[in-house]
Amino acid sequence: MEQSIYKGMKVALIECESCGFAVAFEHPNRTFFFCRRHAFGVNVPTAKLDIVQMCRPCSEAMERYELYDEDNICPMCNSFLSVVYIPKV
Repeated sequence: MEQSIYKGMKVALIECESCGFAVAFEHPNRTFFFCRRHAFGVNVPTAKLDIVQMCRPCSEAMERYELYDEDNICPMCNSFLSVVYIPKV
């Protein structure tokens, strides 16, 4: 992916093209944590990236996912993730 095209943009949402898994991005990093059991993901503030994130319903540690390090592959079904960008404000 050509990163210069996305300069001045931030990730707003990712969604799997096959299974519908989605994560909204409220913070300007490209990392999210997810629970396989509940197919739930959350983007956390950059300051909290090194803290273990827990899934509230099952009280298990969530897995960390780096959007571009993982080649935009869905952690639930291994299909492709679509990425929606918006301008940084």
